[in-house]
Amino acid sequence: MITDNDGPYVDRPIFALPAPHTWDHTPGVTLLGDAAHLMPPLGVGVNLAMLDASELALALARSATVDDAVRTYEKTMLPRSADLARKLEGGAEHLLSVHDAADAPAR
Repeated sequence: MITDNDGPYVDRPIFALPAPHTWDHTPGVTLLGDAAHLMPPLGVGVNLAMLDASELALALARSATVDDAVRTYEKTMLPRSADLARKLEGGAEHLLSVHDAADAPAR
């Protein structure tokens, strides 16, 4: 599968933002999805991005100003993403590490 493709294998590193990743509030501007909380590919990224988009949209619909909406959204998103990032920290290394088959538990 690796050799029978459209070109040579390209090693692409996996990046994650440090936990917690925060920024100074900028009026009317925010981040969501991977831009706000890039994490190892362990099954939460797209779910967080959709949750971010939904929460930001609701905050925009319910707030008097864009800046009020951004503040409301960031107040929820930043602690949640920091908590998940801490829980997932180092998870990619475990998934991608090479284990000796003799040491692997029987399935």
